[in-house]
Order: sequence, then structure tokens, then C-alpha cells
Amino acid sequence: MIKHTEIQKYTLICLFILVFLVSPTAGQTKKVLFIGNSYTYVNNLPQLTADVAASAGDTLIFDSNTMGSGYLGQHLTNNVSITKIKNGNWDHVILQDQSLALAYPPPYFYHQYSGVYKLDSIIKDANHCEQTLFFATWGRKNGDSYFCGACPSPTTIVRTYFEMDSTIQVNYKFYADSLKALVSPVGAVWRYIRRHYPTIVLHQADESHPELAGSYAAACCFYAAIFRKNPATISFNAGLNATDAANIRHAAKVTVYDQLLNWNIGKYDSITNVNCSVTDIKELKQNASWQLYPNPASETLTIKTSDFETDLHIEILNANGTLIKRHKQAAGSAIDISGLPKGLYVIRLYHTSYPSLKFIKQ
Repeated sequence: MIKHTEIQKYTLICLFILVFLVSPTAGQTKKVLFIGNSYTYVNNLPQLTADVAASAGDTLIFDSNTMGSGYLGQHLTNNVSITKIKNGNWDHVILQDQSLALAYPPPYFYHQYSGVYKLDSIIKDANHCEQTLFFATWGRKNGDSYFCGACPSPTTIVRTYFEMDSTIQVNYKFYADSLKALVSPVGAVWRYIRRHYPTIVLHQADESHPELAGSYAAACCFYAAIFRKNPATISFNAGLNATDAANIRHAAKVTVYDQLLNWNIGKYDSITNVNCSVTDIKELKQNASWQLYPNPASETLTIKTSDFETDLHIEILNANGTLIKRHKQAAGSAIDISGLPKGLYVIRLYHTSYPSLKFIKQ
């Protein structure tokens, strides 16, 4: 005869296993390739990103090829870069251009287009499930100056850090929007840190390359962009003092994780090979059969369908495809999402043939 205490013990074990299996924070494994130059290899950013991910329960498998002061266009003729791109079966190929390549307004960086576009085409041809991820870098510590020969009155332009940094961000976002790619907005995280935590030193003495804190900020940014998870869960400090590390993680959360769609993260999931996405997330504008609003949302969501259904069987999943919530909902009534953590989610009507939609919880 089974004792009552044994039954309780067995029940607790089963409950633990069940919670583990459906936990929305279950570890993920991602494969990424870093293509860039010294901004990537200084402080070993790929390994730093893997260490950050490991501390939060996730696994980053990575490789890299970096060329000192190299432009992305130069990687087109680099056999190591092309071979790694074609052989990797990557989730993301991360592209980081030369630090000044995108630092100037049009027409100065137009000549970079063709090389970056060709590189992106090679990446997508070789990795059907891959989403190109641009490493948006930062401005010089104290800005810069350049001679504008194309100006109506040719002159020397002097820019502050913020002016230079803004140009870099705009140009990387232009690449990403043009190629339906994602952005890891490292420069934007640096800007937040400089404004809110000015004692944290991000630049080396050369006013260009990153100090350890700068690379750690980049790693936290990449963690949020690659895994779509809150970088506040990271426990690895990389040798920084606990306060600085926590403030850097907060900067990455506010700048990246709380604004995923601003950086195209999740925006183009529907254009990857259908067999690569367990949730088959579709763009809202492509689905006339049903609508979800508002999106993003903070408290409630409302579903509108083209049919006159009285009850909808709803499933909400996190960005990793893990089921978070399932319930019956009256058509047209508000869905309470106030208890969900901020981030990207998928919602589907599992008794219909309607495609899944994504939404952002603010």
C-alpha cells in the first residue's frame, strides 16, 4: 500500500516536471556568426555574449570572422567569411561595418549599398531560416569633423557625439528596413548609458574602441535581440562592479527589450521559411480574417474576426513558442494581458485555420 507521504512526494515531482516543461523562461539555444572588425573582436564580444546568455540559462553557439578596420564590402571577397556564412546554418549572421562607414549623411555612404546588399543575399541564400542582424555601433566619444565637399558651400562640418551617433543609427536602420533585417542597437544603448549613468566609461582612450563596459553593454544588447528576453535576468557581470553592470542591463532592457519592434525584432518573422518557425507568426496587415488591437498593448487586447463566432479558444505563447495561457474568450471582448511580462508574444485561435499573430506587451 502506497503511503500518503509517498503520494505527496510523487505529486510534487510531477508538478515540478510540468512547470519546467511549460516554463516561459526555458533555455534557448541560438547559433550566430559575427562578421565585422575590431569593434567585434575587442574584449571578445562573441564570447562575452555567450557568457551573458549562459548566466540567464540560454546557450549561444557562435563563430566569427573579423578584419581590422574592415568594411562589410571587403568580406565579400574574403573566403573565410563566405565559407563560414555558407556552412553555418545560422539563426543570425551579425554584420558590423567599419566604424566610420555609416557615420556620414548621404551621399557619402551610398557606395556601401551594393556590397552590403550582396552580402545579405549570400547570407539568405545559404541560411533559409536566418535573419540578418546589424550591429549598429556608436559615435566617437567627443564627436568628429569632416569636410563636406558635396555641400552647396563646401565646408568642414563639426559634430557632437550625439549628432554623429544619430547618423550612424539612422543609416543602420535604413539598411535593416531595406533588407527586412534586424538591428541590435548597441549605439542607442550606449547613448542611454551616457545620459543616465555618465560615470560608466564606455570608450577607450582612443575615443573609438570599447572599454569592457562598452562591450558588456553590447553583449546585453545582443542577448535581448537574439533571444528576445529581458537582459535584467543576466547575472554575469564580466568583472564590472555590480552597480555598473546592473545599470547597463537596465539600459539594454529599456532600449531594446521594451522596444523590440522599433528594431524590427519580430517584425519580419513571417518571411522566413515556414518550417523554421514553430509559431508561424504572420504580419497583422496580411490577415484580413482577424485583427488584434491595440498593438502594442499594455493592459488589454481585443480580437475582431470576419466570422460571427460567440466563443474563441485562445492560446498565448511567448516568443520561443512556449504556451503561456489558454482560455475561452467571447468574440469582441477584451483579453486581460496586464499580468504578462513585457515582450513579444504570439496569439492564435486554435480551433480555426486563422494564422497566428504577434503582439507586443508594453
